[in-house]
Amino acid sequence: MTKSALLLIVLAALCFCTAMAVLYSKYLSVQSYIQVSESQKIIDALDVQWSQLQIEESTFSEHGRVERAARERLNMSFPGLEGTVMIVR
Repeated sequence: MTKSALLLIVLAALCFCTAMAVLYSKYLSVQSYIQVSESQKIIDALDVQWSQLQIEESTFSEHGRVERAARERLNMSFPGLEGTVMIVR
C-alpha cells in the first residue's frame, strides 16, 4: 500500500466519523426540540388552568356571594339602625 492510498483511507475514515458525529448531533438537537415542545405544551396547559382557578377564585370571593352565603347558611343579617352603635370620643 502506498502512502497516498493510506492517506486516502485515513481521510475517508475521518470524513465518515465526522458525518456520523453530525448525524448524532442532529439527532440530539431533534430530541431536545421535542422535549422543549412537550414542556411548552405543559406550560400552556398550566397557564390555562391557572387562569381558570383565578376566575373561580374571583367568583367565589365576590362580595354579593359572600353576603348571600352569610344570610342563607349562617342566618346572618346586616344590622339596622337599632343594631348600630356610634362611638364618640
